[in-house]
Amino acid sequence: MVRKKKLSPSGAKDENGEYHNVHVNLHEDELAVAGLEIGDEVFVRVREDKIIIQRADPDGVEHDF
Repeated sequence: MVRKKKLSPSGAKDENGEYHNVHVNLHEDELAVAGLEIGDEVFVRVREDKIIIQRADPDGVEHDF
């Protein structure tokens, strides 16, 4: 499944009026494909050109991407 998403500004603006956080909305059907549910805890991994979200299960963390 592939859907184009927008990184939306989030949180408070700094003294220059700039945001420093974003959020992305995922629909429950997208979560279901990933085996996740609303409210699940996840790990977020940031690489050079990727953002990887996976279940927060320390025993099942995949390290090779």
